[in-house]
Parts: sequence; structure tokens; C-alpha cells
Amino acid sequence: MIKFDFLKKCLGNKMSYEFKSTKVADVEKEINLITKAESDGKNNLPSDSSERFSITENEAITKYDEKRHQAVSDAAKYLDPIKNKIIGYASILGKKHFFIDSFKNRVEQSLTTADGRLSNLKNSYDNQNEEVKHFKLTHDISRDPRSLTTLTFIGGILFAAALFFIEVRVNTKLLGPAMTGGESEGQGISFAVAALNVIISFLAGYFLVKNFNLRKCLKKTISKVILLFYSVFIIYLNWCLGAFRAIAEQKGQVVQWGQTEAVVSQAAEFGNVLYPWTVSWSFYAAVLTCVGIGFALLSLLDGYFFDDPYPGYGSVGKNRNDNKKEIHRIREHIGNEINILFKNETQKVSEERDLLISESLKQWSINVTKLESTFANYRRFAKKIDDDTDHIIEEYRNINSNFRNTPSPKYWKDKEGNMIKEFKTLSEDKIDPKLVFSDMAQVYLDKNQIEEKNKAYSNSINEEAQNFVKELNAYKEETNKKIEEMRNKYHV
Repeated sequence: MIKFDFLKKCLGNKMSYEFKSTKVADVEKEINLITKAESDGKNNLPSDSSERFSITENEAITKYDEKRHQAVSDAAKYLDPIKNKIIGYASILGKKHFFIDSFKNRVEQSLTTADGRLSNLKNSYDNQNEEVKHFKLTHDISRDPRSLTTLTFIGGILFAAALFFIEVRVNTKLLGPAMTGGESEGQGISFAVAALNVIISFLAGYFLVKNFNLRKCLKKTISKVILLFYSVFIIYLNWCLGAFRAIAEQKGQVVQWGQTEAVVSQAAEFGNVLYPWTVSWSFYAAVLTCVGIGFALLSLLDGYFFDDPYPGYGSVGKNRNDNKKEIHRIREHIGNEINILFKNETQKVSEERDLLISESLKQWSINVTKLESTFANYRRFAKKIDDDTDHIIEEYRNINSNFRNTPSPKYWKDKEGNMIKEFKTLSEDKIDPKLVFSDMAQVYLDKNQIEEKNKAYSNSINEEAQNFVKELNAYKEETNKKIEEMRNKYHV
């Protein structure tokens, strides 16, 4: 709670409007008091029977009232924005600040979104799970699918790429010496042969060999026929490649391992490359053929085990497992997401409460204190005007008495015949700031009222924040039950 005295100490002179005092001597000079008092005295004015203030006395009263009125007008201009601020901040402090319905809508929206996604995923999972069961029954499989993962995908591709690279290098070294252009020409042939041995064999293993696991059907038969022809072609291709190397060696045109300067002559007397069975084989020729066939077989197996060996089984299982993982992720994530919403809302309430107290309540206190201080200053200002007017009137009468030769006027004395010292020239409606600044009186509070109201506002804000947090905690328990029901409902 912001203390009244503390605010005054911190803000100093800025706490209120400072009414400018007028020196008595200045007013006396303005109305020419001494001269008029002498003149009135010499002329025995006012008369001894007079019961009203003299013209000079009234002139002093009027002059001071004009200055008071101008000061009131200036002070009203100063107070007008302060009044608006007090009303504005009071409106902020007096209204309800924390609403749980909008927060509940956000939470329910998150739960509804999660429930919708889980429902769709669960339906897809159930359908895919039925497909897996049907696949198992159809193909008499007892195990789950070996779905293709990112790791196995990368591993299968890297293995095929390694086979391709190794075969190109080995074939180039083995075939290069038998080519007229050496290794550079041999590398071109090696690329083509390696593509057939590795890449095409990989595709054959993936699209043809997997079909062997199917029960008797046309697709299985066609795959066997195609693979048979492809296998014969691959064996024949690598056999011819080895025969070419063997003929080159027999002609004596092959240089030592790693060298490429060679020229191949006609090789008809050593056999025909297209009829490799007519060629006498050497060790390196056999290695060249075995490397090609061996890499083709490895690539075929790589394609076969790339994803599940049963065609389509791995894909069905992968979709099912992906949905299962997503269901588990949402089931676990929804609790964390909702907890974060509650945590942020609790923190938001605390921050808003602190802001209301440190800003709105503080500003209300500052401005209502300015109004209180200004009213207090006006009371002192009005009192000084009243005192100064008394002084001028008393001085007028003293001077006037010295020059008159008739008794003093009746109104100068009280009932007991004593000279009056206090004349009460300002009426209550000109002294009381609540009457002077009547439009400001509705928001005016005295020191004790300010402290009490300040405390009331502070307690109200804190109590409202505490009650809101209690509502949040109760709603959180309710929400946790809904989340648990959702988790159980979509358990897979």
C-alpha cells in the first residue's frame, strides 16, 4: 500500500498546485490605502453611525477577492486533468480484472483440436492395423512388418552406392589394361557395367525378388520369369567382360597391374568375346567376372532386404507405426501443452496484479493526493487572504482614527464596545475548497480516506487475483481428468 506521507515526500512540490501569495503592501499600494484612509479620516468618513464597510475597505476586500478568483481559475485548470485521471484510474481499479471464461475457451479449443487429431489418427491406425492383420493371414506371417526407417533407408542406399563405387574402381583396374584408351576408356565401360550390376540389380531385388514371397499369383510368376532372363543376362554380360580380359592377356597386350599403356590387336585366334566359352580363362579374367556377378548378387540382396521382404507389408506397417508414434506424441504432448497454458496464465495474473498495484493504484494515489494537497493549499491561501484583508482593514481604521474628530463608526466595535480585530471578509463558500471547487469535490478524499481507499483497492486486487488462481487450480484438476480420459480413449 502506498502511504500518503511517502508520496508527498517523494514528489515534493509537484504534489499540488501552489497558490501565489500577494504581498499586503502591493494591495495597499494598488488601492492607495494610506492616502484614502487619511482623507476619509479628515472627512469623518465613514460616519459614526455607519454600519457598513467603507468604500476603501470594500475596495480592499474586492481586490483580494479578484486575486483569489484568478487563483481559483488557474487552479481549476491544473486540477481538471487530475480529476480525469482520478476518475479513469478509479474506474480501472474498481472493475473486475481477471476473467476465467476466455482462458477456459483457449484450453477447450486445445483439447478439442487434440481430440480431433487423435480421432483421425486412431481411425487411420485401426484401418492400417486391420490391413496388417489381413496381410499376416493372407501370407501366413506371424511377425510384424520390418518397416523402412530413416536409418535403414540411408544404410541401404549407402551400401548400394559403396558397391557401385567399389565395382567401378575394381573393374577399371582390371579392365583398363585391356583397352586401347587405358583406364580412362575402361572406366566408361565399368560405369555402364556397374550400373547394370548394382543399380538394376538393386531394383530387381526390390521389385522382383520380393514377389517370390507372395502366394501363387500371376505377379509372382511374371517376376520369376523376368528375374530369370535378367540373371542370365547379368551372368552372360560379366562372362563376356572376363573373356575380353582373357583374350587381351593371351595376346600379350596387358601391362602390369596399375598400368594402362596398351594396344589390343585382333583376337580372333584366341576366341570370341561373344562366345566366352570359347576363350581360355586367366586368373584376372575370372576375378573380373566374379566381381561383377558377386556385386550384382549383393545388390540384389540389398534391394530385397530394403524395406520388408514382403512387398507392400513394410509400407502398411510404416504408416501404421507412424500414426502410432504420432498418437503417443500427442497423448504425451497435450498434457505439457495444457500445463504450459496454466503456468503462463498464473504468471500473467501475477504480472497484471503487480502492474495494477505498481501503476494504476500508484497513479490514482498520486493524483488523488495532488487534489488533497491542492485543497489544503487553498485553505491556507484563503486563510492568508482573510488575514491580509483583516490587516489592511485594521491599518485603514488605525490611520482613519488618527485624522477624524468624531467617534469611530459603530460597526468598528463589537457589542461590548471593543474594537473588532477579525472581520470575516471571506464567507465559508469562498474558504471551503469543496465549495469553491465543487466539481472536484466528488473525487476529493482527505488523508485518512486516501490511505483507507488505497488499502481497500490493494486488498481487492490481491483478493481477486487469489480467487482467480483458486479457480485456475480447480479448473486444472478438471482438465487433468479430461486429459487422462483422452489418453485412455486413444491408447494404442
